[in-house]
Amino acid sequence: MILIVEDDAIVRNSLAVLLRAEGHEVMAARDGTEALTLLNNQRFGLVITDLVMPKLNGFQLVDQIRSKWSQTPILLISGYVSQDAGKIILGDVAEFMCKPIDPPALIATVQRLLTPISPS
Repeated sequence: MILIVEDDAIVRNSLAVLLRAEGHEVMAARDGTEALTLLNNQRFGLVITDLVMPKLNGFQLVDQIRSKWSQTPILLISGYVSQDAGKIILGDVAEFMCKPIDPPALIATVQRLLTPISPS
């Protein structure tokens, strides 16, 4: 199950439609506060979250997820931060992707994040 956290309804619904078309189960939240409620009640294999949102922004949500569900993969998306800056800011805490989202790149990233790493 994938959780999409995005305050823009058009982007949120577009991401959900794209991922469902790829066979993924998807739930969506309008902001970080709503996302935390869902996270407290359901296990997610991946969280895709926007950076700039009301109530609880993407960085704050990432901090909450890391403190409570440390193994949950996170993909942070933003139109306000460059790809390089996003990777530097987040380090190994979460993946980063710039808006506008390239659908094939998103699908590949989601697939990679949902695939368990096999032990060497």
